[in-house]
Amino acid sequence: MIEWEVVNRFGPFATQQDPADLFDRYKLAAGESFEDWHKRLSAEGLPSPYHAALKAGQHENMHWDQRAKQHRDKILSYVRNESDASTTVTAVARVASQSQCTWSLQGQVVTQPCAIDFVFQVPLAGTKVQVTFDGKEFEELVNPEHIVVVGLGDSYASGEGNPDYPGDWKPAQTLPGNNELEWLVDYKNRLNSPAEAPDAEVNHWVDDTCHRSFYSHQSLTALKLASENPHAYVSFLHYACTGAEAFDGLLVPQYQAWGKGVYVPYSQVNFAIRELCQDGKPLGEAPPAYEAVSKEETGDINIHAFHRRGGPGNRPRSHSNLIPNPKLDNFSRYTQSIREENDGHFPQSGLLTCETGKIRTPDYVLLNEGGNSMGFADIVQYFVVPTQWKLNTVGNLLFPEVCPSPAYRVASKDNRQLARYCRKLDRKNNYHSGDLTNGQTGSLGMKERYTLLFNILEHRLGLEPKQIVMAQYPDPLRDTASPNPACEPLAATDFRVPGDPAKVFNPQGAWNGLKTATSRGLIRSMSDFPGRNLRRWQFNLTASEAGLALKQFDELREVLSSTARARGISFVCETRDAFVGYGWWKGTRGNLPNTKPYWAVWDWNPYAYESETRAIRTGNDTVITQPGDKRITGAVHPNLTGHRLIAQLVYDQIWGRQ
Repeated sequence: MIEWEVVNRFGPFATQQDPADLFDRYKLAAGESFEDWHKRLSAEGLPSPYHAALKAGQHENMHWDQRAKQHRDKILSYVRNESDASTTVTAVARVASQSQCTWSLQGQVVTQPCAIDFVFQVPLAGTKVQVTFDGKEFEELVNPEHIVVVGLGDSYASGEGNPDYPGDWKPAQTLPGNNELEWLVDYKNRLNSPAEAPDAEVNHWVDDTCHRSFYSHQSLTALKLASENPHAYVSFLHYACTGAEAFDGLLVPQYQAWGKGVYVPYSQVNFAIRELCQDGKPLGEAPPAYEAVSKEETGDINIHAFHRRGGPGNRPRSHSNLIPNPKLDNFSRYTQSIREENDGHFPQSGLLTCETGKIRTPDYVLLNEGGNSMGFADIVQYFVVPTQWKLNTVGNLLFPEVCPSPAYRVASKDNRQLARYCRKLDRKNNYHSGDLTNGQTGSLGMKERYTLLFNILEHRLGLEPKQIVMAQYPDPLRDTASPNPACEPLAATDFRVPGDPAKVFNPQGAWNGLKTATSRGLIRSMSDFPGRNLRRWQFNLTASEAGLALKQFDELREVLSSTARARGISFVCETRDAFVGYGWWKGTRGNLPNTKPYWAVWDWNPYAYESETRAIRTGNDTVITQPGDKRITGAVHPNLTGHRLIAQLVYDQIWGRQ
């Protein structure tokens, strides 16, 4: 007889000015698909729900405290003090009557018309509510289901490419002539919004350091969980970080360059342990206590036998073996002076402990990992950046830090400069992308990385394998479905994919924006080279190059699929094909706005709905969407269309069958 629901069911909204109204606007309606949700929000002109707070500099209204590098106390109270009577959520109850109702709840008595919803605070632990009308009394146990979801992973998981407060370009400005790029580097007088930069007063993301966004498929999946269950409250704790990989982010504090050598304080796993620990104390009151990874977690894996790439956690003189002892662990020794500046607390090797041993085990951990570990961004660089000229300064800026397997490289006769570069890099690194994926004699590959990560997550957070949810990496290169099942490798015919024409400069090309990785001065000076004008360099992805990149990446997907499924992970193979039909060459405004057909840069809406469009940010998209020091990092990452395609498949496969 009594119907009730939690009014704001999405935890991250709890610190906003009107959480219930925000949730009501952004939730998915009952049975609403993510595509229809996207279409509706686009038609209503709704930006990210965090846009207003970020634009106004209202940091206190954000669920993640960027200064303290932790979730707000209000957010964590639901997790750390879950059983306390003072930990409540707002709910409404109603009955089908036009009479007067007298509601009773924990000594509170309210009489009002039954047509008006009864608004009350209910402990997460539950309570009983009574109502009397028309001489009858009814009682209902109101017991919210508290669902804790943790998001871990890399840039695909964080939402890279999708700032909550994107670039806001001044209207009616005059852009320079065709192919000019300097305006995309020296842009500050062209923006209403301040450009993204370290230590900026105005933030553009849920977390600027890690480029975490509301539009991440992990965030959208948690929102869908909250939307579909009126009796639930979903605490979503998001730690994914752009650039993260196993030994530089997930298991070891991540190095964030920004030109000044800053670390994320804790590894993602340690962030989760720290905030899920129910020790009865305010977060941070007790100093962190670390311990070495256990034999139970490493099993027969030799942690020294991994090739390492990325930040200092992976360099020989400073790599981590997950031991918090400077005498036994290079990372612990390397970061000791930085740790002393932070009261000895961080950054540190090893794994945090919970004093009480009482961890609030997440109901689900959403996990993405592998792309950075095997160098996917470098593979894309390898194929997109033109390398026919021996220009060391530019090469150092634009060439990859790891090359593809020799079997997937362009023919050396077609590009001698690149062939020489990769041979030299192979010797320097002692690995290429294929080695990182599959291992080699004396070294371990992605199978062992995944196994170690699963071991640690299960051991430290008390998880069953099925509580770890992983989505297969989609690829934006194919335009037709594969004949092979989604959990299997692609068929030979799948590698024939669309691409740019070879050796032709295309002023409308989708990747020209990546040239802005260089400085304004270098663009100008390089544009004076006869026959080597940087503005006319062929930043493109040909069909043959795209096919080779896809072959390299499919090796990772094969290892990921087989390892996760053998472990019993809730693995969504179907996302492999999520972007089929949404290729990077599709949609409107694919060219830079100062090339024909010209378009108004101030009208750019990076989250607009289009039925026929691309699922990733191109090089042009990213420099317009996130102007600033990290303007090109969004390239080849899902846009909102891509993230909602992934989220839809993940939700349908994991929860839609329940």
